[in-house]
Amino acid sequence: MTNLFLNGNRAIAMDNRQQINPGLNKVNKIEILGKIKPIFFQHFEQAVEDFCMRIDLEFGLQLGKNREKMAKEHYTKLLEYLRVIRGDIKQNYLSKVNDIFDGNQQNTEDGESGPLDFSKISLIGDDAVKENYAITLIIRQCEHLFYEELIGINRLLAFQQGQQTIAGGQNPMVPEKLVRALVEVVKSLKLNTEARITLYKAFEANVFSQLGFIYGELMTRCETATPARMKVEQYRESAPSLALLYVVDEIREAVEPIPAKIEQPSAAFRLFQEKLELWRLAHFPSVYDLISAAGNSFYEQFEIKNALQVMQQVNDDAYPGEKKQALKRRVLKKLDELSFGVDVRMLAGDDEDMLDFVALIFSEIEQDKLLEDAVKAAILRLEIPLAAASLGQYSIFTSQDNPIRQLLDDLFEAGMFLNADEDDDRLIQARIASAVSKMTLDSGFELSAWEAEAGEFSSYLNKKKQRSQNIEQNARQLMINKQALASSRKVVLTTIESSMKGKKLPTAIVEFLRDVWAGVLLEAYTHKDERPEQWEKSVRAMGELIVSVMPPADDNERKQILKLLPGLIAELRSGLKQISYDKPAQSRFFKDLAVWHIILMDKKEAKKTLGDTDKAATLSVEGEQIKNEAITDHSSEQADILAEGSWVAFTSESGRQWGKLLWKNAENMLFVGKNGAKIVETQVTELAGKLRSGQAAIVRGSEKKITERVLSKLMSL
Repeated sequence: MTNLFLNGNRAIAMDNRQQINPGLNKVNKIEILGKIKPIFFQHFEQAVEDFCMRIDLEFGLQLGKNREKMAKEHYTKLLEYLRVIRGDIKQNYLSKVNDIFDGNQQNTEDGESGPLDFSKISLIGDDAVKENYAITLIIRQCEHLFYEELIGINRLLAFQQGQQTIAGGQNPMVPEKLVRALVEVVKSLKLNTEARITLYKAFEANVFSQLGFIYGELMTRCETATPARMKVEQYRESAPSLALLYVVDEIREAVEPIPAKIEQPSAAFRLFQEKLELWRLAHFPSVYDLISAAGNSFYEQFEIKNALQVMQQVNDDAYPGEKKQALKRRVLKKLDELSFGVDVRMLAGDDEDMLDFVALIFSEIEQDKLLEDAVKAAILRLEIPLAAASLGQYSIFTSQDNPIRQLLDDLFEAGMFLNADEDDDRLIQARIASAVSKMTLDSGFELSAWEAEAGEFSSYLNKKKQRSQNIEQNARQLMINKQALASSRKVVLTTIESSMKGKKLPTAIVEFLRDVWAGVLLEAYTHKDERPEQWEKSVRAMGELIVSVMPPADDNERKQILKLLPGLIAELRSGLKQISYDKPAQSRFFKDLAVWHIILMDKKEAKKTLGDTDKAATLSVEGEQIKNEAITDHSSEQADILAEGSWVAFTSESGRQWGKLLWKNAENMLFVGKNGAKIVETQVTELAGKLRSGQAAIVRGSEKKITERVLSKLMSL
């Protein structure tokens, strides 16, 4: 009875905890999800958009070797279909996910809402079983990989709603719901089962794999502060009631930006100021000369920010001549227009120097010849908001970890060497434009906005770099394999030419050895370590074939040739079978060879026939030894010493293309774009020719970040 009493109390207590103001919990849940949804979609939508833009490429990668089972025409049509509908896939999928947050999602059909019911297996086709298994596997894999993050998100949602726990189904971001939403979208497409499964896997590799990062970002930006959590826990323990179980100040703190604290100039910043003064003297007169003004009355920093904000609003309409003026002079002019006082005021020394530092950096960006015009124009729009956010933040120029400096450096780095005809590069350019758009709004005048965007863009850039590195690694391995094959071909051809050198052979035999038997020898050579006897047999058969078509010196040698013919013919047939040589062509060759052997065995016919054919055959063999001499000049030396990682600008009728030297050996080179994909595969001598003709130019640029480049110039004085 005591146990029943205790159990009853426990049940009542649990009901009290879970039913404290249930109407309020429902409203609170809607409010919390309303705050979380924009943060989730900020990252999730970007991942979906990035994937859909290259859906055909990623689909092909996931399809792998199964591509070989498809007809080329069918495979091409499939990729074209995916390219056409990629916009619909993105829109429909994001709409489904949005419905999950809003609670408007429809229940899926039986068999799609959960694991397969194996008690009804006889009623379900093999394709349905296979597809359901693939879907379930993706869900379980995501749940396993992001288990800790999901637990944290569920705790966060429960706490924000004033509950101790929530059911997993109440979390709209769980892999189960996100994957099932995708299934609803994909089911309506004109794809067979194999294609649908491949598309699911492509989404898993490019979108669902990023859920851990997205969950982490949500935890960082939405998780409540520890002191506030302790207050709520203490409140629960000491005075449980129907009161609201969250702290208003705590939520406001999570969504409202914290104003940046004004820093005091450090010794390192004072050193920069001294170097700036030396620079002004060295470049006098220039737009960076100190503005002379009488009096000791200075504009406040909030007034300067206000002037910059007004300038930003009318910046697009400014006259060209006005934009060429120094930033600080434009600011001072605007301050004079906005001021209604009679006192003449000026910029404080630290503020004037900060504006000059910013202007110097953007002047360097404007003069850079390696940045595409569209990207350059976008980044240059950040001059005014960056100047506003920099006021009082002196660590921008003394600390490489400063978010303002980091974001500008990352945007510049991301914009370098972009090729307009590459989809990935266009996506990067669009992402840069998106970041610039955020920073040119009013929020971009605050340090907090730069901190948020710096973290997001840095994460985006790191993922792009990792993906490019993976593609580069595959491209490098492909070239290594390709060159190993080329090296094997060279060994084979050398072996053939050495065997024929100085010998008078029929033209048909020379062509057979070079065009056909070379394939047999290559197959044997590439597997020489595994089957060394096959290489020896193939080389011996080539030697015997050469001997068999040369006129015998006497009857004894003629008998020896007749003796080796059966084994030779058998070995030739075996070798040709290994390379699947065309059977009709094979029959013609052995018929001609038999005729040739009959002629050789007849002394009179052999003398007459060989006299007519030896000259042409000898020329054919010896002509292979003629080689062109390479031109040696400055361009060839540049191509020879070009180091891996160097960038080259290739010029063609379609425009300029940037290529990074990923791999080279003594003869060949592979250039890739910023996304790691192949741009140009060429020989060292061909690159030298392009350099010589002006179709290519080696890039001589600084490897330093843009802010470090400017500051290094100052510190060198």
